[in-house]
Amino acid sequence: MTDEVTWIGHAATLVEIDGVRVLADPLLTRRIGHLRRRGPLPDAGVRRCDLVVVSHAHNDHLHRRSLRRVAAASPGVPVVVPRGAAAYVLGLGLGVVIEVSPGDDVEVAGVRLHVTDALHHGGRGRRDRGSTETVGYVVERAGRRCYLAGDTDLFEAMSALGPIDLACIPIFGWWKKLGPGHLDPESAAEAVARVDPQRVLPIHWGTYAPEDLGLVTGWLAEPGARFARALTERGLGDRLLRLEPGQTAPW
Repeated sequence: MTDEVTWIGHAATLVEIDGVRVLADPLLTRRIGHLRRRGPLPDAGVRRCDLVVVSHAHNDHLHRRSLRRVAAASPGVPVVVPRGAAAYVLGLGLGVVIEVSPGDDVEVAGVRLHVTDALHHGGRGRRDRGSTETVGYVVERAGRRCYLAGDTDLFEAMSALGPIDLACIPIFGWWKKLGPGHLDPESAAEAVARVDPQRVLPIHWGTYAPEDLGLVTGWLAEPGARFARALTERGLGDRLLRLEPGQTAPW
């Protein structure tokens, strides 16, 4: 059985590990607020999963409309969320809701989740900061381990996450600049050096942009090229797993 990963777009990622399908931060709509998706919507098959994990409560990671679509395709699917975020996923048709904090270890849907730190502010929006925690996950099954970083800046414990077979690392966002609590292409390459995975999939870039700027904007593609260069400069270029939104590859 071949383990596969699908980059759905933005932070949304579907990881298949020894037959278990883990869907992270699903964002499955053409629009989200003032943002519009570049390229086609993902295939409906990505909604079929055995487990959903959410890294934090921001609307581009905990997206209620997308979670309803997942619940319709995967009735009763369990969902793991950061502590304080359970209220946002109740009533969407999902299964059991498990709240976690950094340092927790839980077994659910046949996988073990090691809950990691994430250096990114929690809450649901600008007026709600800090009411929920922010986490990442190391998903482990059958001796294989995948790190789902969600959204984060560099943090010291990254170097202690290994061994990691696949790391899904955020490298940018949806605008031309980043605020605090994010990785840019160069600091994302430093994250790869610290985590030391066998393969790395860049996420959280190149998928959504403000609608009034149009969809053909050069800066959407720029972070991917910068990240590839930064990896190569560190001697890590052979670890890059470069996908377009909707593409699938073995890992």
